[in-house]
Amino acid sequence: MIFLIFIFLLVLLFSMLPTYSGDITKRLSRFFLHVSNEELNLRSQVRELKAEQDIISMTDEFARYAKIQRRIDKIMAQVKESNSARMQKSSLLSLLVRIGIYVIQAFTMLALVFRYRNEPLLMFPSEWFYPLEKFVALPTGIPGGLGIACWIMVCTATVYRIKQFLVT
Repeated sequence: MIFLIFIFLLVLLFSMLPTYSGDITKRLSRFFLHVSNEELNLRSQVRELKAEQDIISMTDEFARYAKIQRRIDKIMAQVKESNSARMQKSSLLSLLVRIGIYVIQAFTMLALVFRYRNEPLLMFPSEWFYPLEKFVALPTGIPGGLGIACWIMVCTATVYRIKQFLVT
């Protein structure tokens, strides 16, 4: 009975993990994708130039103001390019996290099915599931037995229904 609850909780966990993949990606991005020193220097240059530009009167020294604005625009283009490369890496990391979650889920469920393919989780009188007894006994084939594959499908359907109920 505890194993049945464990499988249900495992299915629940794997159904909730993809919704938190963004948070997982953010934490991994902070660890793996650092802002380069070059980009930090460029940002500090932009701040300095903007501070210098704020001091200058646009009407009195327009040429100098425009020259500083062109330098700011050039540096901002470099910052955006560097930021774009980091965002691409972040998107790839997000995709890899989602794929990783689904791969771990698939391997976990397949390992459970493979491990418990010959023994039923619970035994019931075989007449309870008369037309569907072979389906309920998957993959064991023992009449009246509740197979792990059927239990995983029931848990998945239950979690899906609960999520649908909570969303609406």
